[in-house]
Amino acid sequence: MKLKWLSAFLVLFVIVIAILADTGFLPSSIHNLYDFPNGDKLGHFLLMGLVSFVLNWTALVAHADPKPTSVIWKASLVFALVVTLEEFSQRFFPRRTFSLFDLASSYAGIGFSASLVWVLKKRTYSE
Repeated sequence: MKLKWLSAFLVLFVIVIAILADTGFLPSSIHNLYDFPNGDKLGHFLLMGLVSFVLNWTALVAHADPKPTSVIWKASLVFALVVTLEEFSQRFFPRRTFSLFDLASSYAGIGFSASLVWVLKKRTYSE
């Protein structure tokens, strides 16, 4: 049950960050975290990767599916769709900049984390 709360918290955190960025109220302390060349790409990779990891792990725990791969694929694809919609929505906000490179970095984080969850889950079954 605690894992579901962590998932909900992380999703809410990402939503709040997106809203603050859309409205121009993103605190400078958060913005300064990735204020170096390609820092925003690293931020996308790490943040989306973290959320992906927790969402995938939560989905695996919540569903007693004998094929964890299908659960990971479904959770990752749904999350990637939401991330895609959010990135494309940036075209409608003057303070935001749509970027295929940001989206690719987000996808890379999602894919990396999904793979990591799959490997970790496979290890727990084989031990």
